Amino acid sequence: MSRKSAICAQSIFGTGILTAILATVLLLSGCCSRNAPEPENPPKRIGLMITPRGLNDKGFNDYALDGLKEAEKKNNIESIIIEPATMQDPEASLRFFAGQKFDAIIAVGVAFADAIRKIAAERPDLPFFIIDSDLDENNIRGISFREEEGAYLCGYLAARVSKTGKIGFIGGVKIPVIERFATGYRTGAIDAASSTQVVEEYVANDFSGFNNPEAAGSIADNLYRTGCDVIFPAAGASGLGVISSAVKARAYAIGVDMNQDSLAPGLVLTSMLKRVDLVVETIVANICAGRKPDYIRRSYGLADNAIGLTDFQLSFKVVGENLIQELNGLRRGIIEGKIKTGVKEN
Repeated sequence: MSRKSAICAQSIFGTGILTAILATVLLLSGCCSRNAPEPENPPKRIGLMITPRGLNDKGFNDYALDGLKEAEKKNNIESIIIEPATMQDPEASLRFFAGQKFDAIIAVGVAFADAIRKIAAERPDLPFFIIDSDLDENNIRGISFREEEGAYLCGYLAARVSKTGKIGFIGGVKIPVIERFATGYRTGAIDAASSTQVVEEYVANDFSGFNNPEAAGSIADNLYRTGCDVIFPAAGASGLGVISSAVKARAYAIGVDMNQDSLAPGLVLTSMLKRVDLVVETIVANICAGRKPDYIRRSYGLADNAIGLTDFQLSFKVVGENLIQELNGLRRGIIEGKIKTGVKEN
């Protein structure tokens, strides 16, 4: 029988002292017996490092956790959630956990890259995976998405629905992964209507931009007020502020990462799905199968069904069947390489 546990750690840094709060849930009766023998096939121990206050973001972090839960159903693993209290010093949190026994640590987001490089050098035996990164060195494997493919479809949709010819993009912080979103969105919009004006804004100059819905909402308020009638955020939990702003303005938004259509039915035109859950589940399956880290695919897009749009069920009256079919055709064109999304291939 397997033992599954979830541990959430919050690290508080003031004078360099690490305070770890561990909550352990053991789901196997009798597993606390001191005399219990070690199982013949012990579970693989997988750590999932999410961003501070990342749970319940209705996006990236929640999707990663969904993937881990699904992996638990199919594999013999013990899962541990690692959640730093702030992004000021993720290295301390990571070092604390890396000092324990793990079979792999999966980090959600490129914000952890520098910390992981330091800790990975100290633990060359431990595989680290960074989602949203192209790192590939020693025991670190970055796994990225071709966000521009889905963002192109979002830009095309936004330009076709827009009545003002002015649409918005709000990024969390200007880093390569978010720039791929912005480039694809802008390219799709211009291909749909060359006169479209795309206004690009960013929530912050650091990674706090992914967890500040109030600031993103304020930016969106201004964009709607000055003529944008569709806004696409690629800003993590900050995007929730954009959707709230769309409700106030009775204007349109596009969700991101998870299906956010129901947060404002009819006003969220679609959501660009970014299947972090699929990637997490795939990583765990390969680890449990005993495969080496370099076996795992490192780039995901439309062709892998890891990027895509939701089904327009709640926005059908706005979007319409003809545009939906047009978007399906564009999707095929991108997969076949006939349509360029504006991002140069590596």
